[in-house]
Amino acid sequence: MSVQPFPFFSGALYQRKLCNVYLPPSYDASPDRRYPVIYLLHGLYGHEASWLMKGNAEATLDAMIASGQLRESIVVMPSDGGYGQGTFYINWYNGGGRFEDYLLYDLIPAIDREFRTVADRSGRAVSGLSMGGYGAFMLALRNPELFGAAASISGALMSTALMTEDLLRTEISRMIGPLQGPYVREHDLHVLASRRVREAQRPALHFNCGTSDYLYPLNTAYKVLLDQLGYAHEYFEFEGEHNWDYFGTHLKEALRFIEQYFAQA
Repeated sequence: MSVQPFPFFSGALYQRKLCNVYLPPSYDASPDRRYPVIYLLHGLYGHEASWLMKGNAEATLDAMIASGQLRESIVVMPSDGGYGQGTFYINWYNGGGRFEDYLLYDLIPAIDREFRTVADRSGRAVSGLSMGGYGAFMLALRNPELFGAAASISGALMSTALMTEDLLRTEISRMIGPLQGPYVREHDLHVLASRRVREAQRPALHFNCGTSDYLYPLNTAYKVLLDQLGYAHEYFEFEGEHNWDYFGTHLKEALRFIEQYFAQA
């Protein structure tokens, strides 16, 4: 079986956690070989099995590796931390949980200890859908020394400039604090891209979105921003809505982009 559950302990959350790990075909037969790692993040209301149960991720990985579209890679599918309706993979302003720390300092080191990984940014990428698309870009832009590439599928590519008062009355205010405060700027994808654009280690970015998706305006706004900044990126749009038919189908574009990064790195 190419997917196995992997339990580990999170000191950031003081909890036992579980992720699913896809191992490539040659993993057991090639004990001296190391493999790049792709972290694949779920969306709102999801969990560590969402990509497997709803997104057909295992079959997609098998097919792309067999056809040479993706090199043999380890793919890690974690939980977002399992708090509330979704954590957005950040350390919450109100202390609800340190979900970025859980990923950076608990999950990644545990994967690098347990599996034969390429344990640096040249062999590490992150991708996700919806909330996980935001998480992928946020984690990579905040930690470019860890992630060389990030890919978003129908991502919630948020900026404070695009937030409404209604949104601020939801749980998101517990995550980011005051709209005009300094904490929110540290998690604003528009601000983060503007900081990284001139850096040699800026992460490579891919995103795609359906034209009938309610998050489509956020994605087109992010493309406009990156074009204005001169931040090189890959963007595609396709017909589709915010559903698993779209996510599962267009995971392929994200993985092809990550393969291009691995090849160049």
